[in-house]
Amino acid sequence: MQHYFGHIEGKTAYIEEQDALRAKQVKRIELHEQVEIAEGERVYLCFCKSLHPLSFEVITEISETREPPLKLTLAFSLLKGDHNELLVLKGTELGVSRFIPFVSARTVVAPKGKEDNKLLRLRKIAKEGAEQCRRSLIPEVSDYATFEEVVQKATGLRLFAYEEAAIHGRSLLDYALKGETEATLLIGPEGGFTPKEAELAIKAGFQPVSLGKRILRAETAGIAGAAILLLSSER
Repeated sequence: MQHYFGHIEGKTAYIEEQDALRAKQVKRIELHEQVEIAEGERVYLCFCKSLHPLSFEVITEISETREPPLKLTLAFSLLKGDHNELLVLKGTELGVSRFIPFVSARTVVAPKGKEDNKLLRLRKIAKEGAEQCRRSLIPEVSDYATFEEVVQKATGLRLFAYEEAAIHGRSLLDYALKGETEATLLIGPEGGFTPKEAELAIKAGFQPVSLGKRILRAETAGIAGAAILLLSSER
């Protein structure tokens, strides 16, 4: 079943013009076909009542909860190539609520400003990923931030993946089943966090955690860490 994000007016539902074009030209939606349309945290079962212009009639609200009980912010140092896109897509599928791409000391590819086409691309990927896995909400992709801004503004349970933590046996699993409702997971660049950054994070209340005895690629660490925290929160 096709899934869209739109808005509800009484018993009529609408989707954005660009989504409407895609629904008609790419997905070949048919008159009376049933779809899901999400607004806010609510999802509605609807049917297509008009193709020109495209509009839907609400049948009923779907009561099942599709968002995880843990609101997870995944903050990640910008990566090379298309790894940022992979991280946002898979994080969206897992249930991440917010992404914060940031620049740290060892970030290889830094943005030119607070917003660029690559950031807009990440937001588009978050939206399309949320549609594909039929989420109730589109995850937020924040403007680019500095490492200092991320650690100072983080709320809830604060964790950062740190390879040195593996030596001391502090596993992310130790924090996965604590009944938290909000958390921030910090993922460093390909070269990891510097000792100075680790010290700053700890002073800001972040707990250094290990994702296992093997050193993971940055994008793998983000996906694995999000999976551990979010899937554990739904048990």
